Amino acid sequence: MQTLESTLRLSHDWAVDRIHTLCDKNCIDSAHAIQSEFCEWLDPEIPEHDIVSLEFIGEEDDLRPS
Repeated sequence: MQTLESTLRLSHDWAVDRIHTLCDKNCIDSAHAIQSEFCEWLDPEIPEHDIVSLEFIGEEDDLRPS
């Protein structure tokens, strides 16, 4: 099972790589859209982020197929 930290790192790295790829393809509007969505994560002036992760809340039987 992936940890929350590894999932966040994967998402961050994807966003940065995608922005670079889109800029290389001259798709600046799309790159800007991703940058806007991830702006807090990409701001080096923000040392820490408050992340909230939700677990499944319910009965264990709800996870089993009917």
